[in-house]
Amino acid sequence: MLSQVVKPSRNLVTEIEKRLKAGEVIILPTDTVYALVANGYDREAVNRLRQIKAFPCPQPLAIFTRKEKAEEVVVVNQAALQMMNHFPYPVTMIMPAKANLADEITGGFKNVFVSCPDRFIYDLVMEIPFPIVGTSAAFGDVKATNADIAVRLFGDKVSYIVDGGKSQHGRSGTVVDFTLEIPTIMTFGTVSVDDLRPLVPGIVLPSHMMK
Repeated sequence: MLSQVVKPSRNLVTEIEKRLKAGEVIILPTDTVYALVANGYDREAVNRLRQIKAFPCPQPLAIFTRKEKAEEVVVVNQAALQMMNHFPYPVTMIMPAKANLADEITGGFKNVFVSCPDRFIYDLVMEIPFPIVGTSAAFGDVKATNADIAVRLFGDKVSYIVDGGKSQHGRSGTVVDFTLEIPTIMTFGTVSVDDLRPLVPGIVLPSHMMK
């Protein structure tokens, strides 16, 4: 059975919350790429998300959050707080997971990814009373940057896809490790080190990325 594909509407947040509470895995649009998401308090749903994504190697999931709720799920230091002050922003943060996070989210790792790439996710986080966990709606090198691609990749595996049009950036966010003494860019995505330096003074590149 193929997914139900819907356009954003007035009742969208209520419908998203209802479906996630019911244990469904759904796909939401973001300004980077579309995302597979589930209720972080529902271990079965999170496991189902992992099965759908079929990660090639073990890794933690991402948590969509913002400054006001981040301390419920991760340890926030001063540098991370500086970054979150600029949310929504297309950057993915590596942060220490709180002990209350299920192994299904952490994958057995001490850290998780934290993201809040756009206004839709930023507003949604405050409306949903449980952590929203997710990962990119991608398979191999193919990333879902619109609803048509999401349907092609996962239409027979998820129940519900929100069609938010074409992703603004069409690529993953820049990954920054905030578990290190000095925040360090690990992979480049939508923003550069020059973009980030005014937001997080002192941010650096690892030696292998310097030219």
